[in-house]
Amino acid sequence: MPSRRTRALLASTLVSAAKPVIGGQAVIEGVMMRSPKSFAVAVRTPDGGITVREEAWLSFSERLPILRLPILRGATMLVESMFNGMQALSFSATTAFPDDEGAKQEAKKAQQAKESGGLAAALPIMLSLAFAFALFKGVPHATAWGLGQLLGHDGHSALPMDRPMFHVVDALVKMGLFVGYIVLISQMNDIKRVFMYHGAEHKSVHAWEANVPLDVDHTRPMSTAHPRCGTSLILIAMATSFVVFAVVLPFVPRLFASDAAHALFLLVIKLPLLLPIAGVAYELQRKAAQNPDNGLVRALIAPGMLFQRLTTREPGDLELEVALAALRKTAWREGQPGGPIKTTASVETFPSFAAVDEQLPAAA
Repeated sequence: MPSRRTRALLASTLVSAAKPVIGGQAVIEGVMMRSPKSFAVAVRTPDGGITVREEAWLSFSERLPILRLPILRGATMLVESMFNGMQALSFSATTAFPDDEGAKQEAKKAQQAKESGGLAAALPIMLSLAFAFALFKGVPHATAWGLGQLLGHDGHSALPMDRPMFHVVDALVKMGLFVGYIVLISQMNDIKRVFMYHGAEHKSVHAWEANVPLDVDHTRPMSTAHPRCGTSLILIAMATSFVVFAVVLPFVPRLFASDAAHALFLLVIKLPLLLPIAGVAYELQRKAAQNPDNGLVRALIAPGMLFQRLTTREPGDLELEVALAALRKTAWREGQPGGPIKTTASVETFPSFAAVDEQLPAAA
């Protein structure tokens, strides 16, 4: 059962519902923050300064209101998050390591793709989705099928694909892969740094939602876990996919006599189901934030809150300063009159956090 602290975190998210929702992502030596009007990335430079890139953000749902509908908004959020995340990672790599020729080339490619638009801009996202699908959908699916063939007899699978146990094995393998992947990469020093910035991002968002000054002293005591974290969303999506696949796939007609061909066909069927699954998971997480005292909600959010112990680390003041710089810049944009207008990104470098203090207010 979630702790009192977890319930308090959910409640703080609900209390702050009237404020613009701000969330983010850790990047290389920095933090990206997104709000309804702003997209900002702050990165610690090699000389100890803080470089902030910010631009007015016009979300896909602002351009196409139908995308604000339930389910669709979750799928839209997934695509936007990947698009923003890749931009932020590219910027952070070249800013944190300006002499790295590889990072420069990748950033140049990313900028050219963005300017050209269309397929070129979408290609990195498509490749990332393809890799994630192959690893976290293809491997578990193939493992469950292969295990069924191995344990079966007389040509009959021990794990028929139209039975719940097939999807139980699929889900367990998927969860094992995900946890193993996180544990493995968490041993890398660079990833440990990213996880510190992940913790700093959560702490600064908590400060924003708690209506306290956005400074290091008020942010330091905050929790490194947050109910709206993408880690929690992934776990909810995994649980949702188990239910959807177990319900939908048994009704898919068998078009191939070969069991292997049918297994491959079902894997292909899973691909278009990913977006509605992401949409449902988003709605569940959204409801969790709006109903913090509900016992079912607390049970739903608990695994994600617990899992964040793997994906976050306690940040130092230097990491908090970077996260707060990104958050303050985003909050500044939210305070500007008028609706969101797409603009060219501005890039500013501050020699220290004291310089950020002078230009961007600490008031929440």
